[in-house]
Amino acid sequence: MKVSIVGCGWLGLALGKKLSEEGFSVMGSTTSKEKFDSLSKAGISPFLLKMDPMPMGEDFNALFQTDVLVINIPPSRKRNTPEYYAEQIKYLKYLVDQHNVPKVIFVSSTSYYPNTENWVTETTNFDLENGSTKAVVLGEREVQQVEAKLTVLRCGGLMGEDRIPGKWFAGKPTSGASTAVNYIHRDDVINIIQQLIKGGLPEEGILNLVCPEHPTRKEVHEAMAHKYNFDQPIWEAPDFIDSKKVSGKKLTDLGYSFLKPSPLDF
Repeated sequence: MKVSIVGCGWLGLALGKKLSEEGFSVMGSTTSKEKFDSLSKAGISPFLLKMDPMPMGEDFNALFQTDVLVINIPPSRKRNTPEYYAEQIKYLKYLVDQHNVPKVIFVSSTSYYPNTENWVTETTNFDLENGSTKAVVLGEREVQQVEAKLTVLRCGGLMGEDRIPGKWFAGKPTSGASTAVNYIHRDDVINIIQQLIKGGLPEEGILNLVCPEHPTRKEVHEAMAHKYNFDQPIWEAPDFIDSKKVSGKKLTDLGYSFLKPSPLDF
């Protein structure tokens, strides 16, 4: 089976490496030829593709001659507008339809949801006035129009390897000590995508990817500081910051068993 990954960054590269090891034929895109070597070493056939917002690169149409396409290009937080991200996804949608890609997995974010201070599920609608990220909302709106079978993965805070919760705040002031976290480990995201590709999970729909357990920021960050030997954060008021609790019950009800069910296991 052929799998293509548009966006071989921190998640995409690790995903491609794992899929290659599992015997899949993997193609992947990068915006820089300097990264070709790292993709090749991971067993990924590299292609140059940059969404600017129109597609630019070399021979990138081959990426769309595939059985499954994973789109993993998050919106830029600083450089571009939400509308620019929507345009990037729109052009990818055109390429998907042009090449009759049968199956698309779109990596999105739980920042789609507003800050309700309560539980949100896959059926909770966005609210741009209350914390939903506009770029994420617009990007999902575009990708929902593809003709392929589509699975949207709304990922919580992605952790693992060099991304350790709390490390950014080592010895620094931060707030929200009593606020629950919505984290997920990269190994689980990769495992879930593998199961989607193999048919072990439904081919279409929206899934929240978050750990079943939601300890507080204080519990997680202090546990990681102790485990990985960095300074504790300095907790300041307020104890609660704008947030929501993202439910991953739909995924566990489908039978998925988490490799790391709690951020305290990271």
